[in-house]
Amino acid sequence: MRRYARVFSKMNGIIYYSNTNQSKAVAEYFVKETGWDVYDLNQPEQAQRSVYTVFERAVLVFPVYCQNVPEVIKAFLKRLNARYLTVVATYGKMCHGRVLYEIQQCYTAGEIIAAAYVPTKHSYLKEEAVSNFDPLLCVVQKTLSQNPGSIVIKKTYKNPFANIGKGFRSRMCVKITTDRSKCINCGKCERECLFGGIKNGKANANCIRCLKCVTNCPTGALKSYNRLPLRLYLKKKDVSNWYIHI
Repeated sequence: MRRYARVFSKMNGIIYYSNTNQSKAVAEYFVKETGWDVYDLNQPEQAQRSVYTVFERAVLVFPVYCQNVPEVIKAFLKRLNARYLTVVATYGKMCHGRVLYEIQQCYTAGEIIAAAYVPTKHSYLKEEAVSNFDPLLCVVQKTLSQNPGSIVIKKTYKNPFANIGKGFRSRMCVKITTDRSKCINCGKCERECLFGGIKNGKANANCIRCLKCVTNCPTGALKSYNRLPLRLYLKKKDVSNWYIHI
């Protein structure tokens, strides 16, 4: 991998982490509205470029996992250098926890000037993906404004058990299977996984059930199955609210 010998400065960018393409769709909306460069944290070359860039303004988009900030995003925030930061968290219309509040508490390299929770398709439900992101236009406008002021994100509800056994809960609630008649041994699932969670088409103990392998399998050989505890949980009433902080 090429090493970046210098730091790129005075740039604006859209940075995203996405496994089932919902956060990617939100990031693409911001790219369309701003014309800024885009950085995919699932792509090592792009992720490294974003680390070596000093951003004037940046938009960070990611999914909520079990009411928590994904570990990939936690690690990235320690290295992100953006003077003005907009943070957008997508959630599966259940509970988003307090991830935006938690990010504001830990991000010290610059100011958070806008933030939003965006209700999208739940990774574990077969439903139509959200495609209309017009409620985010005010967030775009704040992000582009000449003199953006910082915001204060209030603490919201988070289940007290949300931090306990996240990986174990995911493995117990979702099963990933492989149809060997469709598998072509292309190795894409292994290459795409950031956690070493799948080998030869079989998920292992490192798998966090983000479903990136299932979503991106070129032949549809990988499938996910929701076990009973998750099926009961997913029967809860949807929370389809947009929460925007500007």
